[in-house]
Amino acid sequence: MADASLVQNDTEADRPGGPGGARDGEIAAAAQRRRLWRRVFQLSPITLLYVVGLILPYLYLLRMSFNIYDPMLVFREAFALDNYIKLLTDAFYLQIVAETIWLGVAVTLFTLIVGYPIAWQIARAKSHVKSLLLAAVLSPLLINLVVRTYGWLAILGDNGILNGWMLDLGLIGSPLPLSNNFWTVVVGLGHVTLPFMVLSLVSVMESLSDELLEAGENLGASTFQIFTDVVWPLTWAGVGAGSILVFCFSISAFVTPALLGGGHVSTVSTLIYEKFTFSVNWPVGSALVFILLAMNMVVIMIHGRLFRHED
Repeated sequence: MADASLVQNDTEADRPGGPGGARDGEIAAAAQRRRLWRRVFQLSPITLLYVVGLILPYLYLLRMSFNIYDPMLVFREAFALDNYIKLLTDAFYLQIVAETIWLGVAVTLFTLIVGYPIAWQIARAKSHVKSLLLAAVLSPLLINLVVRTYGWLAILGDNGILNGWMLDLGLIGSPLPLSNNFWTVVVGLGHVTLPFMVLSLVSVMESLSDELLEAGENLGASTFQIFTDVVWPLTWAGVGAGSILVFCFSISAFVTPALLGGGHVSTVSTLIYEKFTFSVNWPVGSALVFILLAMNMVVIMIHGRLFRHED
């Protein structure tokens, strides 16, 4: 009878609701809490960086965007939607937003047209050649953005290299207005963002097997049909990834439009700089920051719908 009682007690202790099961649950809960605190500790530096460097400044700008501009006091404390209403109804600001979107579309198309054949050659090249081509594509990222922009000014300026060559060859009688216009900014931003497009395309093009392309040829498909029916659909994800990177970077860029545009190309970013420095209109400038942020978020949502993977 004593042995049976001991067996019964041991069995009850091992049950989930018994004393032994309770102790196991407490140990598991303690281990889970330790893992949680370990993760919190590991993430605390990056979390602090985001809070101090991103979230708090955005919260300050958000509060500032509801204030009222005062030329004597810079701003008056308020909680009004006047700045947003003005930005979304005034024809001048709407035109700036439209020009910014058009700039992003133009740069995206430019990098896609130029980068697609480059990415194809890189994806199909041998390993040592591929390394050299990738290094050439990534080389613009190794140079400071301001230096690259001034380099384009030296090439496309009225007294720049390109105009100088054409004048020496007698192709033109006077310098062409190659700088300080919209398309100069497109070329400059295209040079900056081309690596993003090429890398996105290469990552998906490398997955295309040669047998797939050979199968299309054996079935009698032309080169154009192979591209439209096989290559393009299978690289659509890379096109989407590169496009979202290039577009968001382009509409948010400031240095290239400001320098290459020469004051003739206005974007939301250049207008933000003007409001905070020259006009000292901090409320409107802060509201423009969130207009630009909303533009990026809308584009990301559209991208998610167009390029989402169907299960």
